Amino acid sequence: MTKARFVVVREAIEVLLRHVESLPLSDGKKEVHAWVEDCRREAEHWSASPPAQREHDLLVRRLLSLHVEVRKLEREAEPAMRSPSAARVNPSAG
Repeated sequence: MTKARFVVVREAIEVLLRHVESLPLSDGKKEVHAWVEDCRREAEHWSASPPAQREHDLLVRRLLSLHVEVRKLEREAEPAMRSPSAARVNPSAG
């Protein structure tokens, strides 16, 4: 695998990890984080033994799917993250 392709994969993994780390704690976050770490470990092995084209393509597809999953989790978390008052008690209720 060319160095440029390896760099792209590594950067995609780092972007995913940054996004996952910014999510609120949830089962989905834990699951996706574990999947991204699996991808990271797989890519690390490539520095010692470059993958076949098919292996590279499969990992890139997995990373793309994970980007979609992370974006779904971000959308689900946006209302809570956008509204800090949502966590406070409403003083007018009662």
